[in-house]
Amino acid sequence: MTISVCIVTQQYKSIISGIGLHARCLLSGLSRAGHKVALLTQANQYNAKGIPEGVEIFTVPNAFWQNSQARWIPLAWHFARKLRQISAVNHFDIVHFTDAREAFWFAGHHPGIVGNINDYYAAHLQPFSYYRRYYYDAEIRWLYYLFLHKCEQKVLPRLRALIANSEYTRIAIKQAYKIDSSRLFKCFKCIDLSNYNCDLFSRDYTDGPILFVGGNMQRKGLTTLIQASQLVVAEYPSIKFYIVGQDTKINIFQKMVYQLGVENNFEFLGWISNEQLISLYRQARIFVMPSLMEAFGVALLEAMACGTPVIATRVGGIPEFIEHGNNGLLVEPGNPEELANALLSILKDIKLATHLGRQGRLTAQCFGIEQMLECTYRVYRSLL
Repeated sequence: MTISVCIVTQQYKSIISGIGLHARCLLSGLSRAGHKVALLTQANQYNAKGIPEGVEIFTVPNAFWQNSQARWIPLAWHFARKLRQISAVNHFDIVHFTDAREAFWFAGHHPGIVGNINDYYAAHLQPFSYYRRYYYDAEIRWLYYLFLHKCEQKVLPRLRALIANSEYTRIAIKQAYKIDSSRLFKCFKCIDLSNYNCDLFSRDYTDGPILFVGGNMQRKGLTTLIQASQLVVAEYPSIKFYIVGQDTKINIFQKMVYQLGVENNFEFLGWISNEQLISLYRQARIFVMPSLMEAFGVALLEAMACGTPVIATRVGGIPEFIEHGNNGLLVEPGNPEELANALLSILKDIKLATHLGRQGRLTAQCFGIEQMLECTYRVYRSLL
């Protein structure tokens, strides 16, 4: 059955999180399957290059706070106005928001509205003391998550179907907002496996940088990595740490590496293109993401698809696809010593590095576009 889907997303041209990657995979997969697809995004996210033929494009003004997690607030207003306008002349079986919060002003106005839940941070509110312990912006972050909790409490029950990116996230949302299980689904995020071809047999696991990727670097655990780097550099003085991404507190991290005397070992690269990032995945000796909280962690899949050994934390949905000692290593969040020991164990053991890289590659093969689409179709069918 051919269906008509409007994909509503804050990111498409520029990928700064899993939302943008998911939007690309969803659009290309639905289009290849012969469905009628439309894309609604910000004006600065429209790029005709790479968009499949026949996809109809609609845009809204660029949101304020582009570099803020709160960018969804003005976008939700713009998206609702535009959707009401285009829905008057276009019939969509499904309106799919890649961030459910952005349906805030439109939820309830369409019988086939679907939204992705990409995190659980507002659902799992922590005591203020937790944020004060781990975050430089504790007051603002805590207030924002409290505000977000109230917003999600209002909008999520009004969507016809919700897609969580892990079982952990699904349960967190269900318990926090009393969502009926029949409307709450789990579909893992995916990657376009065709972009990550890598000859593992020629892969060199004795050289290359340690790679970290992500925005919101406090939550991603960059502080823990910098602290752990001292122990690693003591045994490997020439090792390099490449930090990809941007954060409003980036100057604090840059200052920290100087204070700890490891400034010559760190390179802060900012945001880079997806092609450049894939090249770094292939070069990296280890990929590390020691998150304090993480709903899924699609960057881990990207690194695994390139055969790069990964280290992550036992939080959120990560243990649902990483098995400690088999396809990656897992450590406790906020523990620099344990993270340093995990890094050193891979650096010192070529057999372990090779095993983790090859098993990680096999795991990533299970998270392609087709697997994601098969799950998404089940959600769509529940509404049609």
